[in-house]
Amino acid sequence: MMGGRATAREAPRIAGSGCLRFAACVNGRAGMEDDDMSDAPSGPGWWQASDGKWYPPEQASGGQPADASPGTGYGVPYGGAPRDADVGTALSYGWNKFVANIGDIIIIWLIVVGVNLVFNFVSFGIDSIFLRLFVSAIAFIVSMILQIGLIRVGLLVTAGQKVTPAAAFSTDNLAPFIIATLLFGVAYFIGFFALCIGAIIVGFLFWFYGYYVLDANQDPVTSLKSSAELTTKNFGTVGVFAIVAIVLTVITCGLAAPVVQISTAYMYKALNGKQIAD
Repeated sequence: MMGGRATAREAPRIAGSGCLRFAACVNGRAGMEDDDMSDAPSGPGWWQASDGKWYPPEQASGGQPADASPGTGYGVPYGGAPRDADVGTALSYGWNKFVANIGDIIIIWLIVVGVNLVFNFVSFGIDSIFLRLFVSAIAFIVSMILQIGLIRVGLLVTAGQKVTPAAAFSTDNLAPFIIATLLFGVAYFIGFFALCIGAIIVGFLFWFYGYYVLDANQDPVTSLKSSAELTTKNFGTVGVFAIVAIVLTVITCGLAAPVVQISTAYMYKALNGKQIAD
């Protein structure tokens, strides 16, 4: 190098060394980010992003963009934070969010009720057993989509996202949800042979399986296992919540169901340490 200027022969070597230093810097930062995330929560306040990884509390400052596509996880809501898994708080949250989104939620429930009435009316007027079986099969698939819609209402609300029929009734993750529901149904049916106590236990253990399928993208078997693990580790809290939710739904003849659905999504996220929209 002469007069502070690089010769033509030295220029490639200097440029190459600069690229190497830049690559090392990038790789070092990526390595630090990889060290910060985990496949499981490593302490209080850790939160799960839409990529399925867990991150420390300090990386949640300012919020993370929520994934708006149903069935691929609902991300971290802006302004949200992990909350206590308290039964009273969950029900209060469910009621407040129901009132705040009452118009959109009522539309979803009117669709659910209307579709069920149509299929019941159609099935009642069919004499052919084969045609009735065909209609029943279609009705089952439609009922799964409707059930998914009710679960997604809670997930959308707790993620701070807009509740719309298109978002709620999306068929994403429909197949694993149907398989998980069939497995749940088999286990529930077998439970009746234990003087119905087994059915109650099955219903309790797998209370959250649908949320793991739709929010965490888990396969059918894993979603059932995750739900069972969550409920057994939080037996008292989930037990009290389940009793209160069932009683509220029964004494209101189902009118409290939307509030219960949102409260259940709240409880699922709170017990998993996920952030919940304000």
